[in-house]
Amino acid sequence: IAAALSIQDPRERPADAQAQADQQHARFHVPGSDFLAYLELWHHVRAKQRELSGNRFRRMCRDEFLNVLRIREWADVHSQLRQIVADLGMTQNREEADPDDVHKALLAGLLSHVGQKDRETREYLGARNARFSIFPGSSLSRKPPAWVMAAELVETSRLFARTVARIEPEWAEELGEHLVKRSYSEPHWSSKRGAAMARERVTLYGLPVVTDRLVP
Repeated sequence: IAAALSIQDPRERPADAQAQADQQHARFHVPGSDFLAYLELWHHVRAKQRELSGNRFRRMCRDEFLNVLRIREWADVHSQLRQIVADLGMTQNREEADPDDVHKALLAGLLSHVGQKDRETREYLGARNARFSIFPGSSLSRKPPAWVMAAELVETSRLFARTVARIEPEWAEELGEHLVKRSYSEPHWSSKRGAAMARERVTLYGLPVVTDRLVP
């Protein structure tokens, strides 16, 4: 996924064949995550590379609206990243990681691209009061979740989030511990707990990831 985010998207969507391209690419959609769609596409491409000759693989890419040169670049960057982490003494998983763990790993580098859905509109409130919408080509655009992270925010007719995934706000609080700001209000005595309590609010780049937590 990191290698895929480092290159231009290998999926093509020509103006004269958008519907056909969307149909081909929809096979790789994963509910709740555009990032995991890259993983599905990777498995598909690697399997076909082993199965088909060079010419047949190029024809397949053309028919499935995939850019063969970007596919090769993707594999090259992936190989380089594997070598780098091997040199650092890191070992590759023997089993695939849990999807939540994949998203947490990505979120660690995307904390400024978190958004909370506005209850009144389909827009999201992001860091530093930014407002953005999920790009229409995303698998999450029809049923936008309450919280998302995005690989990038792109300004066209308006600000769009591209390559998004559903997240839990507590992930952002945990991973952004060094960035969040905490404030407290309504101090009171709780006879039930036998302690002084207050309401905690936690913000990340101005975005409220916790709004009304009861804490000692």
